[in-house]
Amino acid sequence: MQAGSPPAEFREQQRALERAYLAESDPIRQSGFSGGPRRWRAEREPILEAVPADGDFLDIGCANGYLLQCLVAWAGERGIRLNPYGLDVGARLIDLAKHRWPERADQLWVGDAWSWNPPRRFDYVYTLLEYVPFLGESPDIRPGPLVRLYLERLLGKAVRPGGRLIVGSYGSRSRGVPPLDLRSTLEDYGFQVAGTAEGGSPITTRFAWVDRHEAGP
Repeated sequence: MQAGSPPAEFREQQRALERAYLAESDPIRQSGFSGGPRRWRAEREPILEAVPADGDFLDIGCANGYLLQCLVAWAGERGIRLNPYGLDVGARLIDLAKHRWPERADQLWVGDAWSWNPPRRFDYVYTLLEYVPFLGESPDIRPGPLVRLYLERLLGKAVRPGGRLIVGSYGSRSRGVPPLDLRSTLEDYGFQVAGTAEGGSPITTRFAWVDRHEAGP
């Protein structure tokens, strides 16, 4: 494993997820969610608590683009206009996203956030901590030491000065696994958390965000 990159077995897990998503026809299930449309919105819309104004929004791990499409629609209901961008390691998933959203095809990219160099910076960047290898399977175990490297890379390369990095964690209601306490997790790694949100009943998703204050090129 190269420094600052996840191990090979983690890459294989990502490929297995892509295969599982592609085996589904329902767009929500293609996004890795099996709880139906009502829970989908209740557990994903809180992402927008971190989005107070119009801006460019990058979804890292956008899969088939359905979440990104929903966020744009839900934000519109709040009077907020988002210009959507998506990134995923799965080329076939990006193909699905482009088929769903042909007018946005040039804003949907195949790439790995660990090595991808964005062509521009964004007002909002959304990522899951599930994209970082964990130390173990227990939900009580903090994410591994690559967390800081991963999030600092996104802040430095993808978030514009004055922009916001939004981090999510998904639990599992069926397996009784809660999402991470993102505030304490990020603060443990030295990040200043600007706000948090959560969704689901019981709580199944948590979100926290970090602002990029410093000026930069």
